[in-house]
Amino acid sequence: MGFFKGREVNTGDVVHVYRNLNTGNFSIRCAKTQRVLAHAATVQIRDCTCKVSKSGRERTLQERRKRVHAWIIGTFISANKEKSEEFNRVIYYDPYKTEQFMDIEGNKPVYHLDVAHFEGSVVYSKENY
Repeated sequence: MGFFKGREVNTGDVVHVYRNLNTGNFSIRCAKTQRVLAHAATVQIRDCTCKVSKSGRERTLQERRKRVHAWIIGTFISANKEKSEEFNRVIYYDPYKTEQFMDIEGNKPVYHLDVAHFEGSVVYSKENY
């Protein structure tokens, strides 16, 4: 995990996590100050809420230019850890195809997750279908 501008993220901090298209990693942003704290290849958080800004998504669709308008809020657990087998549910978001984070299997909207593991271009959850 690379800390951003000397900032830190600690276990238990409430953060926003989103995919950073410029770095290919995930950005970890403080929920209170909205400042980026760190970047990491993988991130795990718990007690998660999936958020999509409706106006941000509409602007993305109009301008055909991606911007930060979707993230998952939760309590920071760790970064740069390998995904264990128990993370078997795949969650994704594509502003051009969906209005909300979606479960890839059932193609149903996802609003809350107990635990989330961010890796690659998707989010994995421990929850069963």
